[in-house]
Amino acid sequence: TINEGSCGCQTSNLKNNRDSSSMDQRQRFVAGYVWQIPAGKNLHGLVGGIAKGWALNGIVTLASGNPFHIGEASDTQNNAGNWEYPNLVSGQSVNIANPGPSLWFNTAAFSPSILQYGTAMRNPVVGPGTHTADLSMFKTFQMPYRDSHTVQFRMEVFNATNTPEFSNPGS
Repeated sequence: TINEGSCGCQTSNLKNNRDSSSMDQRQRFVAGYVWQIPAGKNLHGLVGGIAKGWALNGIVTLASGNPFHIGEASDTQNNAGNWEYPNLVSGQSVNIANPGPSLWFNTAAFSPSILQYGTAMRNPVVGPGTHTADLSMFKTFQMPYRDSHTVQFRMEVFNATNTPEFSNPGS
């Protein structure tokens, strides 16, 4: 697969270059909805005008993260620092039990690849996903002087669950 922004991948170790693209998002669910709230249908007059005709709509987005490259901190392979992969440490898992903003992957799973191509894969870690819910509630009022004229009162909330969204960590 083609890597975002091109890939000057390690050419002598083709096996480790065959991995997920950095744009490979395995799961993504997006749902939009509109609900015409049925409250106040039988009310009339001023109370009916205020109580009926409300609608609730929103968009829910649930998505897994994208794979990303783990690189060397310096030019340990003496190749101008181009897409150097570290070595994988035997017996260490790349993943950790509870990833978070301060530690997303097991840094002890990697060691410098000095004057040789590294044994790590191209994009061995998957970054954080997206989980958001955007909501809006609105009511459209008919203007009394002309049926074709309306005024809409709208309230909108973005990221209603206040879920933090993180980009891929530094690698």
